Amino acid sequence: MDDTALLNMVAEILEVEASELALTDELDALGWDSLANISFIADVDTATGVTIDADKLADARTIADLHALVNTGV
Repeated sequence: MDDTALLNMVAEILEVEASELALTDELDALGWDSLANISFIADVDTATGVTIDADKLADARTIADLHALVNTGV
């Protein structure tokens, strides 16, 4: 998944404009929560067929960390 697609997905989950987001943004500062985790897992699976490991997702701190999870398929 490319950067733009990921930022658009995160923006949709957080109900913000993608232009307001950057890969370096901290998830906590954006209001990322357990519901966002569930939505992210489902959206990634639908969009790419990649299954995200919930334990590894819990360790994600930035949007770049989410990107790494999607692109490594874990």
